[in-house]
Amino acid sequence: MKQETITAIRLLASADAETDQATVSRIVEACKPQKRKRDLISAAQACEIIGTISNGKPITRITLWKYVKRGILHPVRYSSRNIRYDRTEVEQFANNGTL
Repeated sequence: MKQETITAIRLLASADAETDQATVSRIVEACKPQKRKRDLISAAQACEIIGTISNGKPITRITLWKYVKRGILHPVRYSSRNIRYDRTEVEQFANNGTL
């Protein structure tokens, strides 16, 4: 959320006579972007999750790469040989078929 929007929300919340300062602070804090730590998994784990949820058996790495090439999944590359996937993204794709 943009800083201008957060400032506007703070002003609106402060203008309400029934809202105390602690509540305004909690509202503003909730509006700020949250940093989430990503749970990264290996390609083998991603294949296992997608396959198990969708059809009961793991998919191949070739299929996984097809999803990457189509832009469905987004790998996190530490090096050319060290590639990980966001568990939340993989599970969302496995459950819904889309992201």
